[in-house]
Formats: sequence, C-alpha cells, structure tokens
Amino acid sequence: MERVHLITLSDRASAGVYEDLSTPVLREWLQAQGATAVTSELMPDDASALESALRRAVAGGTELILTCGGTGFGPRDLTPEATRRVLEREAPGIAEFIRAKGGHPMAFVSRAVCGTSGLSVILNLSGRPAGALEQLQLAWPLLRHAVSTLRKRVEPSSSCS
Repeated sequence: MERVHLITLSDRASAGVYEDLSTPVLREWLQAQGATAVTSELMPDDASALESALRRAVAGGTELILTCGGTGFGPRDLTPEATRRVLEREAPGIAEFIRAKGGHPMAFVSRAVCGTSGLSVILNLSGRPAGALEQLQLAWPLLRHAVSTLRKRVEPSSSCS
C-alpha cells in the first residue's frame, strides 16, 4: 500500500491550542511499512468539512484514508456519521476486531466505522495518538488485504485461504 491520507480532527489542535501528535506518529509508522505517499490534513471536528475531505481523498485515488478523532460521545464527535455518508460499503468486522483486540478497555466506547468508497478503504481511528497507532497496527493486515482485494492486486502471501 503506497498512498495513504490521514485526516486528524481536533478543534483545539486545529486552532493551535496544542500540537497534533497523532499525525507524526502514524506517518512514521506508515512510512516504515512502505507507504511512500502519506498526505495529511488537520481540521476542526466538523462533519461537513470531514465529508468533503473524505470525498476529495476518494476522488484523488487514495488507497487508504485514516481519520483520527471524533469517534466518542462528545457533541462534536461526528466522524462516524460523516464517514457513513461517504461509504458505499461498510466493513464492520474491521472496527469490531479493533475494539475486541485493543489493549484499552475504553476501546469499546468507540463508535468508529470502516468501509469502502470507490477504490478507497476508510477507517476511523482514536483521537489519542497511542490508541490510533495501536488500532492501525492491529488492523494493518486486514487493511492491506482489503486494499489489495478492492484494487484486484495479488498479495505476496496470505494466511487466509
């Protein structure tokens, strides 16, 4: 997987109140996995702006789109709702797997979703940098398989038959 787009949603980080720590951590890990074109954007928790950003990334041919933040119960946590408006097909098993295997008990409070739009796979991640990284690491084999299948690539080797 080469082309990944990160969208971090945080009212305070986008306003400069504090530094976005999720994007650098995820970018570094993705590049270590071979992602050569990792783009990113930081925006406030705004569902319509997120929906537009997701649609632009899909139209741009991005293989994997990751969102960070906005999956909780706060009044502005509307990432799953905006994502669902863009998804053509949901892949609930990936988000369920992350919730079940994650090391933090609060993972079960996440409302994150995953699915496809066009030739892109979209996954919502936690707004906490450590949580987002753990979730991405857990889901990585599933995401690689999903992108390969969606784009009809042959995977090098797979334990799935």
